[in-house]
Amino acid sequence: MRQLVLVSLTALAAVSLALGLFAARPVVTIAATILWGLSFGGAATQLQTALADAAGDGVDLANAMLTTTWNGAIAAGGIVGGVMLDHLGAGSLAWAVLAPTLLALWLASRAHRHAFKPGPRAFD
Repeated sequence: MRQLVLVSLTALAAVSLALGLFAARPVVTIAATILWGLSFGGAATQLQTALADAAGDGVDLANAMLTTTWNGAIAAGGIVGGVMLDHLGAGSLAWAVLAPTLLALWLASRAHRHAFKPGPRAFD
């Protein structure tokens, strides 16, 4: 699970960098869009599983907090993205995504004690 999260975040960072540097090339944009979909498509499930592993008995509260945070981040991203598009242009979006993606990659690479417990998961 941890390796999947690290690979997904690395792919998302690579997509941001590729779009930031080569967005004018249609082949790069198409390939980056496909890779973005593959890397970001499973993010919610990956986050929920890691969170459930770390939360233990507080899993219900943790999942509610994740849902609220996820929805808030999507809404804030839409607002900030719209402002950036209006004032800075589309080219700014890839660079804006890169920094938090690198931060998430750094955090996930360090979160091996609680969020990414090895072994099978128990289901009740």
